[in-house]
Amino acid sequence: MQRLKIFISYSHHDKELAKKFYDYLTESKFEVIWDKNTIQPGDDLTSLINALSNSDVYLPIISDNFENSIFTKRELLAAIGYNSSRNYPKIFPYIVYGGPTPTEIYNILYFMGTENVDNDLSEIVKHLEKLTGTIVAEQNTANETAENLNVSLENYLNDVFTKLEKNEKANKILAYISYTASLLFLVSIIVFFAMKPDISLNAESDLYSNIFISLRNVVVLTVFAALSRLSFILGKSFMVESIRNGDRIHAISFGKFYIQAYGKQASRQEIREVLGEWNIDKGSSFHTQDAKEIDPNIIGVAELLKSNCTKL
Repeated sequence: MQRLKIFISYSHHDKELAKKFYDYLTESKFEVIWDKNTIQPGDDLTSLINALSNSDVYLPIISDNFENSIFTKRELLAAIGYNSSRNYPKIFPYIVYGGPTPTEIYNILYFMGTENVDNDLSEIVKHLEKLTGTIVAEQNTANETAENLNVSLENYLNDVFTKLEKNEKANKILAYISYTASLLFLVSIIVFFAMKPDISLNAESDLYSNIFISLRNVVVLTVFAALSRLSFILGKSFMVESIRNGDRIHAISFGKFYIQAYGKQASRQEIREVLGEWNIDKGSSFHTQDAKEIDPNIIGVAELLKSNCTKL
């Protein structure tokens, strides 16, 4: 069966008692973390947090010395705060016979010591052995949940990844098609000029014929120019969408790597943060299009033509 890791917290004035706990628990096949992980003057909480994250049970030996020490109180408060956020490690305080009961542990199951420390240690071991089964069951459940979550999340990301790849390729193809259409419309304008001998006004024709020819030419050229511009704008939009999908693919690739590497250790919040950048969509580029960008303004051109013809 798994050996529980017990982190003993104590005042250095109670070092002899802590050594007795260490020896007894070690003989009882528990792995004990003590002394080197306690906070010393000038230390920060990093070493304590590391010890707590690697422990199954936090066991403070609470005495008057413990209660009067700033450093051990900091350890107790840090352990309670760490437990409240992760529900781990289990907190199992031992109150020395005649010692105080800190208000911080009123809602925590604690062991009230007696004058017979050896008997207390025997009872503590029994409680810890019962706790071993509970901790192992919780760890197995957590591992199964994490494994199922990682499998489901990985399948979801693979599905999204495949769809984004298809969208990226499709948008890129549509962009090239639109650019090609834009170029063809421009070529059509050149061909129109080259193949229409009556493109300019004919002095021998009457005024109305010239107006009709001019208006027809203006309409045809304006429509072709508008279609060319529309095709170019659509091509640009499709290309922007393709690039965005490529960026999303890059972000999801990093997310997949993170889950594969740290999935079991990562918290829900950490996974949300690492995947939070994949949806970088700021709205489709098609939503920003304005009809004025492709408006051929035929009416305006006709009015200008009418004005010029009036002067003839």
